[in-house]
Amino acid sequence: MLFLYVLILNIISLVNSFLLQYETSCNSSQFMDLENLIGSFHRYAPDNGQLIVRDMGLTTGQQKLLKLYQNIEIVSSTYQRKENIPIINVKNEFFFVNNTLFNHYNHGKYNYIDSIRKQFYLAIVIPFIQNQFNNLIHQLNFKQIYSPCRNQLNSIDLILYHNEKIFSLLDNQTHQINYQNNCFKNIRIFAADLSKAENQYPIGSAVMWKKLFIDEQFSNISLRYYGYTHFFLMEPDTRPIRSYWVDAIVEQIINGRDRESYIATQWWMIGSIYRGFESIGQRFLHINGNALYHLSSSFIQFLECVRYEYRFNSKKSVGYDLDLFLYLLKNINKGKTFWHKFQFSDFIQNCWHSGCNETNEEFLYDNPNTYLIHGNKIQQKSSKSLFKNFDMIIILIICVLFLLVIVKPYKYVYWKSFHKRNFLLRIIF
Repeated sequence: MLFLYVLILNIISLVNSFLLQYETSCNSSQFMDLENLIGSFHRYAPDNGQLIVRDMGLTTGQQKLLKLYQNIEIVSSTYQRKENIPIINVKNEFFFVNNTLFNHYNHGKYNYIDSIRKQFYLAIVIPFIQNQFNNLIHQLNFKQIYSPCRNQLNSIDLILYHNEKIFSLLDNQTHQINYQNNCFKNIRIFAADLSKAENQYPIGSAVMWKKLFIDEQFSNISLRYYGYTHFFLMEPDTRPIRSYWVDAIVEQIINGRDRESYIATQWWMIGSIYRGFESIGQRFLHINGNALYHLSSSFIQFLECVRYEYRFNSKKSVGYDLDLFLYLLKNINKGKTFWHKFQFSDFIQNCWHSGCNETNEEFLYDNPNTYLIHGNKIQQKSSKSLFKNFDMIIILIICVLFLLVIVKPYKYVYWKSFHKRNFLLRIIF
């Protein structure tokens, strides 16, 4: 028995000797540096490596995010440091040379943020205004036709996001919806509280979109405040055409891996090019705003650069999604560096201002990976509906023939009387 006990202690000691540990400290203003450090640690350190983060004033949202990151332990500012664990400056980053792990100053470059391995926390966000409220209800009722998911997950929330203030009429109406679905852990209601100048199209939709990315210290509807790592924007004119559409969104994140896995998301935005029939030139290559987003701080930093050049209230802006495309197209070096972060997918198809296909059965058959459509409503045609349409055509033909039979004699009499009247006029004059 004693031998077994000693053996267990030796095994534990051996395991601990392989565990690579570092400690750093961070406050809220240094969080981007911390994320870069964590990303480099995940990139180069062994999977069993651990980074201890001393909390020197992190925000609630930052703490929530750290709990989703692999092998990260948060300790208080009064935590007693262990002498055998080396300290690394939060503004440093790891790198690998000749099979040896080194670290150096990051020089304000955040190249490793998207290398963070984390468990996903997804928000499905539905933005809407008052005159879209009925569309919202209709959209939510699609669950009766197309179930969003197979099994419930504790990492997916639904957010109903309107443009008005808290306690406004629209806010009260939204709270009265009382929508429930087992596919979502939480159902939240966000109020954008747009100003009079902002509350118009297309500025309003752009501002609402931007507020989801804003740092939590400046916005109470920041998605990162709640610990979300990804979100899918689903306007009221975006509709499912298949069941398990939430599962299809999740698959874009996990890419075949287990849903509880720690996964590095290297992209920033996944969505559809323009799949409709309108002629919009090279702009058909932009990804529509109804898309899946990675709430990476490096992406948020990139968005600030875009917003500086394409301000929403300027004539230069043509919509927040098109602005991204035009910015990359204009700034060639930025395009070379970041275009791979924007990826096309057909889990959703953008059919803005046109239909995707008139025959739904054909569309479903030809697009087995498409679960959502933006910009039009596709209704399935059953054999019964086809027979009904055929019956209506027959009835219409019968009615036309009947009218012709009735009208023809009157037409002859009218023409004959007109001819006589014309003849009399000739005699008189």
